[in-house]
Amino acid sequence: MTTTTLAVLVPLLPFLGAAAGLLLGRGAPEFVRPLAVLPSLASLVIAAVVAARQGGGPAIDAATQLTPTGSVPIDLALHLDGFAVLVALLVALVASCVQIYSTAYLRDDPRYPSYAALVSLFTSAMLLVVYSGDLMVLLVGWEIMGICSYFLVGHYWETPEARAASLKAFLVTKLGDVPFLIGLFALAADTGTFRITGILGAVAHNGLDHPTVIALLLLAGVAGKSAQFPLHTWLPDAMAGPTPSPR
Repeated sequence: MTTTTLAVLVPLLPFLGAAAGLLLGRGAPEFVRPLAVLPSLASLVIAAVVAARQGGGPAIDAATQLTPTGSVPIDLALHLDGFAVLVALLVALVASCVQIYSTAYLRDDPRYPSYAALVSLFTSAMLLVVYSGDLMVLLVGWEIMGICSYFLVGHYWETPEARAASLKAFLVTKLGDVPFLIGLFALAADTGTFRITGILGAVAHNGLDHPTVIALLLLAGVAGKSAQFPLHTWLPDAMAGPTPSPR
């Protein structure tokens, strides 16, 4: 099996685990914990194999065009360099630890199936962001992470604190996502491509017209997602969600 195929499986397995967990959560609860833990562990093992094969060597790129979009095509692209494979390995490791810990921490929680599925979906989206070679594919993973955070923070939705915290997290992070989206389209407009390798090549040859403005726009999205000043206010309230859930 090629390294590219293995890399596709890394985000795909948690996604399939999330879908199966949501479908079987009520009808077959005995499968919920295996469906939460095993895909994450399998993703961790495969991510380790991908990292070992890449080995800090030349980046591996693979892409297929999703649909013609005119002058700026959108590709389903992967970009595997030393940094990406290392971060993916760390993401899969932390996600596996969270899922294992949660099996005991939320043992008696009636909504554990939906919680576990959302953590798996969050993991899949984060891995998609790490491996993505196209800005639009990255944006899909980025926004799925935000949706999962909204539901995880509001896990105990019967309490007003959790409902308010989830809404605040959603609104504040979306406030950062608006300039982030503008920054992505500005990058594509300046370079003529959504492919990250193409953008990096243009940057190396001074191909951006407004690099500082674009950097600040992207930074706003990162600040919102990671709760950095001044978009940090949602994080303390997010403690209303389960302790091991991703924030």
